Amino acid sequence: MKTIRHQNCLDTTFRFDPSESLDDFRYQKLISRPFLTLSSIAVVAALLLLPAGQPPAGIAMGPDVKTASAGNPEPPEFQVVGHPTFVSPHTNPIAISVNRVFVVNTPADTVDVIDIETRKLAHRIPVGVDPVSIAVRPDGKEIWVSNHVSDCVSVIDNDLTSPTYLHVVATVQEFDSKRATTFDEPVGIAFASNDKAYVALSSENQIAVVDVASRQVTKRLTIPAQDPRAITVRDGKLFVIPFESNNKTQLSGGRKDDIDGDLVTFDAWEHSIIHNNVLSIGHVVDIVKHPEVPDRDLFVFDIETDQLIETVDSLGTLLYGLTVASDGTVFVAQTDARNDVNGRSGTKKHDLSQLENRAFLNRITRVELGGEGKSRQPEFIDLEPLPPMHPEPGQALATPFAIQISDDDSTLVVSAAASDKVFTVDVNSGKVLGRVDVDAVPRGIALEQTDGGLASAWVLNAVANTVSLVDLKNLADPQVISTITLSDPTHPAVKRGRMAFETAAASSTGTFSCASCHPDGHTDQLLWVLKTPVVTGGDQIMPRSTMPVRGLRDTEPYHWDGIPGDPYGGNNSAHIYNSVEPNSVKGDAANSVRHLIDGGLASTMAFADESFKNDEDKIGRLSAAQRDDMATFLLGVPYPPAQRRPYTSELTQRARDGFRLFHIDGDNDPSKPKANVCGNCHRMPHLVSTNTPGTGMDAPTWRGAYDRFLILPQGRLNIHEFPFYREVAERGQSEEDIWRFSWGGRERFNPVWDMVLEMSTGYSGAFARQVTLTKDSIADESTLELLAALEQASRDGAVVLQGNGVRSDGDSSSAVNLQFGEDGRYHEQSSGSSFTRDQLVKKVNAEQLTITLTARHGVHCDVEHPQPIIWTVGPIEKQRGKQKFPVLYPGEFEILVSGRHVDPGARIFIDGHRVAGEVTIQDNEHVVIDLKHRPENGMHLLQLQNPSGQFSNDFILTVAEANPQEKDDDDEDAKQSKPKTLADVLKRSGWDRLIGTWVDEASQGEGLKLSFQWKIKERVIEAESIDPSRTSVSLISLNAANGDTFQVGADSTGSSNLGTWTFKKDDAAVLNLGYTDGDGNKGQITLRYQLTDDDTLDFTLATARPIQVRLIRAAE
Repeated sequence: MKTIRHQNCLDTTFRFDPSESLDDFRYQKLISRPFLTLSSIAVVAALLLLPAGQPPAGIAMGPDVKTASAGNPEPPEFQVVGHPTFVSPHTNPIAISVNRVFVVNTPADTVDVIDIETRKLAHRIPVGVDPVSIAVRPDGKEIWVSNHVSDCVSVIDNDLTSPTYLHVVATVQEFDSKRATTFDEPVGIAFASNDKAYVALSSENQIAVVDVASRQVTKRLTIPAQDPRAITVRDGKLFVIPFESNNKTQLSGGRKDDIDGDLVTFDAWEHSIIHNNVLSIGHVVDIVKHPEVPDRDLFVFDIETDQLIETVDSLGTLLYGLTVASDGTVFVAQTDARNDVNGRSGTKKHDLSQLENRAFLNRITRVELGGEGKSRQPEFIDLEPLPPMHPEPGQALATPFAIQISDDDSTLVVSAAASDKVFTVDVNSGKVLGRVDVDAVPRGIALEQTDGGLASAWVLNAVANTVSLVDLKNLADPQVISTITLSDPTHPAVKRGRMAFETAAASSTGTFSCASCHPDGHTDQLLWVLKTPVVTGGDQIMPRSTMPVRGLRDTEPYHWDGIPGDPYGGNNSAHIYNSVEPNSVKGDAANSVRHLIDGGLASTMAFADESFKNDEDKIGRLSAAQRDDMATFLLGVPYPPAQRRPYTSELTQRARDGFRLFHIDGDNDPSKPKANVCGNCHRMPHLVSTNTPGTGMDAPTWRGAYDRFLILPQGRLNIHEFPFYREVAERGQSEEDIWRFSWGGRERFNPVWDMVLEMSTGYSGAFARQVTLTKDSIADESTLELLAALEQASRDGAVVLQGNGVRSDGDSSSAVNLQFGEDGRYHEQSSGSSFTRDQLVKKVNAEQLTITLTARHGVHCDVEHPQPIIWTVGPIEKQRGKQKFPVLYPGEFEILVSGRHVDPGARIFIDGHRVAGEVTIQDNEHVVIDLKHRPENGMHLLQLQNPSGQFSNDFILTVAEANPQEKDDDDEDAKQSKPKTLADVLKRSGWDRLIGTWVDEASQGEGLKLSFQWKIKERVIEAESIDPSRTSVSLISLNAANGDTFQVGADSTGSSNLGTWTFKKDDAAVLNLGYTDGDGNKGQITLRYQLTDDDTLDFTLATARPIQVRLIRAAE
């Protein structure tokens, strides 16, 4: 038995036996519920008599949703799904099980299975969005796949004897009470045994411990470092490395009394706290390696107790891959940043020349463990000559990524992701034995080994999206003997552009790429001295933190200087007091990004005295075509979906409070004469604006703040000498705690963090969410709740709900592919048949069907279909003071905003759900949004969604109860006097038109008939509702004591109700009801009525899944 809560009536729970027919359960337990008023009785009765997901005639499960005719419905066409390019990371993305190779196909959201003997693709298994890692259960019976964007693990049956062989049979995930994931961005997977698994939750900085049988998270291991990805288990130990481990570097700030010209060169309290929003000048700033800055790189746990038994520091900077020998020696593939080598820009006037075009050392780190405090010092295997020497052309091994060790512990097989090579290393000597070219960006290696040693390596080339088979019989001369091409929906120019972004050929020495500092389009979380301008009034190059390249579109100019890719002109950090001309073309986004790329290739990526020019006579490597493609790629790199946006897309009240604080009310810093409103500079749509007055800096975006611990232009609060920072850093770089420093830790402002976690980055909260339906999972209330939310999102057009699974019938089984249609039914692709949710659940309960449903994206999700954006009316680039968000006063339905990339036919969403209305695109980036119905009074979050495309940013809309500027002298006496009768209430509000008889439009009254007639003239209305299952009668009148309009009633099933009405002029009438059914169960419900015209009445039952009925006036 399982307690479930019905989605359409949330105040009463019933006991549900999974063996019981869900149809019977819903009818027997819910038909007696006291939906006791007017049309709501018939609506809910009709819904309960129909299978879940199938609306009765005339009832839409959301605004503007079309339903097929009741007589002979046409099966809807299957929608084509899209695959956004998220540039996700990888860890162990390829594995071997018996005679099959399992490999993640990240762009296509599948796991592809290659037959080892034929070297051909044998199967493709749909999984979640952006699969990035794969692991085989020790007994080989299951394959686990982490889905980085779906925030879950797909469990694939690998038992040859099972009817569900090579199908997903479970989804491992967790949600909190707010319906937001707590299993965010999983990467590495490792098994302790057949019963216990570990999953690295990269953005949570945790390792989830999962019970294999129940698929439940039993505990979490906290990693006090940033972004754990690669994990492995060997000989009773779990090994974990964080990706962004830091390298002990920070600004040279401290207390004034501690300035020593070395580790401390300036007063951080003055220049980081007192002046913390601009680039402070008049002080000496260096990047230094500080011995007390935490740099925890390896965590070792006992798998029996899950207790941490050892931590090892300083293994490298960006830690990509991990393998462990049989004696416990750990090998880490990593790149070691040299940002301190030229970091003395203040004391020694360093610039790029001291870096010698060697931003990173490409290394393998070896560490022999001996228990806490007893491990040997790490040894570094340098894969290239150390500066000032450089590798010969074509000999660099840039970005060591995937790493595996032979069974006899003699040989490492490693990929150089930025050099497109696989190479072998002698473990004892550290010597590179041999190398071979493979396709673009190799990130995964799976070894085939025999008693005689290494036989071959299967290599995933992640950006090329191919698999290379490398013969390793001669370690000094490995050879590619076969290449398998995987299906890839990536836009061709984006794919070519990512290759240019990831290749070390972009640097003069061939040792690092653009992606070295911006891994996966993100940031290395480091400070660098680059060829940035000396700010007005300054005398040195200021260190800057690496910025993400995610979400560049519409945020020009770039990189905090107000300079790179500036199509607007004006002041910048090097010209605070005068204006400069634009350096890119306004309206040509690719041109602005090209300016950024050209500048980077001619400076950061080149020797200081670089003379090499490309085919368009520009300094630096990469051809004009490669640069153009990289610009296209960068314009298409999105932020991942918001970390904590609920799967209902309904933001929490705390996040809504954050929007108000950030954009309207501001911070309440007691040291300031008035509140600082962050949104005045960090403006919508992307919380960024350009050319800040007084500094020339462009205000950095707050999008993705949850994914960066290094904050402000120079990391000026990430200084170990600050006690508040040191405490946080030593316990593990909590992003939330660090970002709270920005507002001085004042509790009132903390909801801003919830805004950051939940605000739109272009995707519905339902997008990428998955639910696997099995007999066990449907007994869980949360499964049905998630399923209902995904269905509603699909009806709204926010996602495409697609199902993949297997039908079992006795000894045979067959694949099933489904899609949820606008008609509320699940349609099967092969047969054309369809069924309701109840029928689906019934098949699952009978173990005839195992199905995984995924909320996929619509087809318009590539670089040619950018995210629509909206902001307050005016130029996007200017800081214009307070944002003037629109306010709808009574009688107003039209909203004017500025916007870009809004397509004709764009849909309107308010507070996460689609509403009726029209969008008109005008000149000068003006967009008119005409709502069919006014929302309730208060603050709302408005979005636009392009058809089958992305969502806009969340935009603040206020609906006011009254217009403070309106004065109607003629009605002043009427406004001040209280109504004396119910007729007065109805006349003043315009709701006297309710009197009469109404029938449902679809059946002309056979399904529902409502009557509102005066029982006592002007004082009491008798409301009668008749439908095939019941009759209800209610009386409506005015309470003489307080003037409220109340209702009392009962129906033929023995239920009773008592409630109050609110009649609003030119707006909705709202009925709030309390009820008691015949069994004594109690609850509350809200109903809304809207007169579209004198003869059309729209009714909405306000639940988690709003139910609508259209009624028309019957002839008297």
